[in-house]
Amino acid sequence: MSHQYSHTSSRFPARIQTNAAVYRLQRRQIHVHLLPSGSPLLRRMDPQLLIVFAILGLTVTLIVTEAFRIDVVAILAMLSLVWAGSITPEQARSGFSSNAVFAIIAVMIMGRGLYKSGITERIANFILQIAGAGRRQIISTVSVTVGLMSGLMQNLGAAALFLPVMTGISKREQISISSLLMPMGFAALLGGTLTMVGTSSLIVLNDLLTARGLSTFGLFSVFPIGLVLLIVGVGYFSLLGPYVLPSKREESDTTSPGQKLLNVWGLSDTIYIFRIPSGSALIGKSAEESRMGANYNINLLEVYDDEQSDYDIWREIRFQKQQKIVVQGQEGDVEAFKSTYGLELTEEEDKSDLGSSGGYIEVVIPARSSLVGKTLRDVPLRDTYNAQVVLFFSESEVVEKGWADRVIQAGDTMVLHAKWESLEFFRQSENFITVTPLEYEPKHPEKAWLSVGSFAGAIGLVLALDLSISIGFLTGAIAMILGGVLTIEEAYRSVEWKVVFLIAGLIPIGIAMEESGAASVIAQTLVALVQGVHPFLILFSLGLLMTFFSLVMSNVAATVLMVPLVLEMAGTIDLTAQVLVLQVGLCAANSFILPTHHVNALLMTPGGYRVPDYLRAGSALSLIFVLVTTTMLYLFYL
Repeated sequence: MSHQYSHTSSRFPARIQTNAAVYRLQRRQIHVHLLPSGSPLLRRMDPQLLIVFAILGLTVTLIVTEAFRIDVVAILAMLSLVWAGSITPEQARSGFSSNAVFAIIAVMIMGRGLYKSGITERIANFILQIAGAGRRQIISTVSVTVGLMSGLMQNLGAAALFLPVMTGISKREQISISSLLMPMGFAALLGGTLTMVGTSSLIVLNDLLTARGLSTFGLFSVFPIGLVLLIVGVGYFSLLGPYVLPSKREESDTTSPGQKLLNVWGLSDTIYIFRIPSGSALIGKSAEESRMGANYNINLLEVYDDEQSDYDIWREIRFQKQQKIVVQGQEGDVEAFKSTYGLELTEEEDKSDLGSSGGYIEVVIPARSSLVGKTLRDVPLRDTYNAQVVLFFSESEVVEKGWADRVIQAGDTMVLHAKWESLEFFRQSENFITVTPLEYEPKHPEKAWLSVGSFAGAIGLVLALDLSISIGFLTGAIAMILGGVLTIEEAYRSVEWKVVFLIAGLIPIGIAMEESGAASVIAQTLVALVQGVHPFLILFSLGLLMTFFSLVMSNVAATVLMVPLVLEMAGTIDLTAQVLVLQVGLCAANSFILPTHHVNALLMTPGGYRVPDYLRAGSALSLIFVLVTTTMLYLFYL
């Protein structure tokens, strides 16, 4: 079903079903009249109202102080509301069956599928080609890309697509992941304000206006405001990123387990391939006679010729002219070895960091291993598994000579280098105990188009049909599973259950605020207080209130609550109804201060963020957000 966008008519599907209470509000077509400060409603303090305010205040306090884990706090809040009688058990359970929870589960699964098919690695390569290796350039390029995507698709989907991309860039460029994910996630939220379909509050805003027979907004009515917000957000992190992001605390975590292993043993992860030219002093020598290990601290990994014939380096081979040798070592040592023997770097591979195709693993020989009593020469590591020992540790000392004929004992430690597929064997074999976590996860590049099609198809279903996000995204996720992009077990493992329980636990808080009238009291009180105040301050105060609501209840529910109020308010102040409702819809998306929004919750665990990190980076940006929307609406939309 296609949608026509104009200033006079619009049909936006109400597909952002955050919870049932929102739709009850819509069905009732609530009309709220402004109440004077002396109204009996405001004078009467209902006990249930006080309970909801108390639980809300305690929940926010526990979240900010991190007295308990944030998902535990969310579940405690949900249970407290039930025990206090503020919501029914059915309403408490509604969080787990909500559109938001199923949508976030689906995007986690699809994000894993895109990673396993190699799509995210391709995107990362493309971004690095454009932006280079600088952190600021990477953040700016990704933020602009994600922001523009969020204008035409759900910001949760855009963030899910780029989460594994940013993780890959972090590892490859040794940039702290915490300095990358938050700017990307905030850009996704800011980009949602570029169009009337970019964020759920703007979608439902047009639906509410249509239901009241009022003029609606065109698709790009908010584009100038959204563009300024996105530019300001990108500039904010470009200038203040080092001061507001927790990059220093997370810097050490960017080192992979394999790299930490190399650092511990003082090994290099750089591989060099040399050709032995005619006249080289290396010709006729064995590896031991060349003293490459004793004098240069270099490991010989492989020897082959132009016909790609491998030579068994465990045996007493003699180097021949035109052979190619693959060695590993520090740059200075390798350069000295090259100069001594007059070797030539090959054109096919100057230096190769084999992080994407191979790696290192540390293994210990258990007492029950069949290798005990044998020598490395007797063990077909190279012939069978194409693995090379780069370090041998026995009886509390590093063995530097005679590895091949050293008898293997229980407790001996080896550092192996091989392709990931080969290293997988050592983790599964009973003859070895792997000490280093294996970073390898097999990918299926042949499934790339299927994963992209599933992801794009899911977004297309949400945009083109009257489907909820959860159904559209779950359809894309199951398509990846059925297509073999990932298994159902891998899909289960990809779900971050901390995020699921966080979102499911917070949704009932919004329901309680609606059902008890707490949100209505707050909104009516503000409306009564701003009577007679300058229009700019009215807009600014309204923006702050919507920012608060966005932290404790769904932006859809907040929009449904506030639109009737501001429509009544428009008749008594010097502001048009269009400007007021736009401020409501835009600032309902201003969710940066706490990790309660779905995008923030999705990135919290991968980024290693804590609540104070969001408070530090999000508080200033939230204030800037309200200032920008207020200024632009006041100057250009009146």
